Amino acid sequence: MEPTLAPVLGAVLPVFGLVACGYLAGRFGLVTQASSHALNQFVYAFALPAMLFVAVYRGSLEEILSGYFLLAVIGATLATAAAGFALSHFAGAAPAESTMRALNASFANTGYLGIPLVTVAYGERAALPAALATVATNIVSFALAIVCLELFVNPRRGGVRRALAGVARSPLIWPIALAVALVALEVKVPLPVERFASLLAAAAGPCALFAIGLFVSQLSIRAGAAASWQSSVLKLVLHPVLMALAAFWLLPIDPFWAKIAVVCASLPLGATAFVLAQRYQLLEAETSTGAVVSTTASILTVSLVMALLAGR
Repeated sequence: MEPTLAPVLGAVLPVFGLVACGYLAGRFGLVTQASSHALNQFVYAFALPAMLFVAVYRGSLEEILSGYFLLAVIGATLATAAAGFALSHFAGAAPAESTMRALNASFANTGYLGIPLVTVAYGERAALPAALATVATNIVSFALAIVCLELFVNPRRGGVRRALAGVARSPLIWPIALAVALVALEVKVPLPVERFASLLAAAAGPCALFAIGLFVSQLSIRAGAAASWQSSVLKLVLHPVLMALAAFWLLPIDPFWAKIAVVCASLPLGATAFVLAQRYQLLEAETSTGAVVSTTASILTVSLVMALLAGR
């Protein structure tokens, strides 16, 4: 079990350590709570768009459009999101809150945690499917979430047009479209531009994770955990189960790529979900605490998933 657990601990503990740094900074007054908003604005408008652009730009068009693999990733993600939305809706929550819970139940931390984890555990060849899973998840999860939130938070005439315009303008969407267009046209950006984007991309994960810890430092962890447990269970249990069904049994996918898809689906809630929660002022405490709780629990759950897949 040790060889399986070691790469998980090596990837998860540093991620949780960044959250702990933000938490301690807030608790001891080293950084003010207002800095959480500033950090998230930086991640949302600069660092995260750069990360998404770089991830797509460095792939080939054939790799980006890997049909069955992308279908499995998108299908399992949407099915888990639908379950999260339905449970929240039937519990009497507003549509906007149910949309946020759907995202919390299905958005995996593939970008910040998944790529380094599978690379350490399975070698460099695992980076490509993990990167594609990151891109597919961001396109589907954030595009749908932004459309729904625009419609539900500001329900005025012309809502669909406004929502689509919001998606087109979103820094979480247009960098992917730009990168796909450049790859399709075989256009190379100047090396200084690519390096600039890479520097920005490197800041996305640490800033988002630190901001979560800073925000959580002002909350009751117990209250947040009580509110987020349902989404955390869906994320850590239902999502990888549905992904395994799709990748290993329903669709003809290379076994190694299928393994990477399941491991990525088993990852905890991505820190950038908190960026969206704070932007729309929805379930901020629940989302931030859910990211912390699911990340902590994933030390055990991801280890179990990797152990179960060891023979494949």
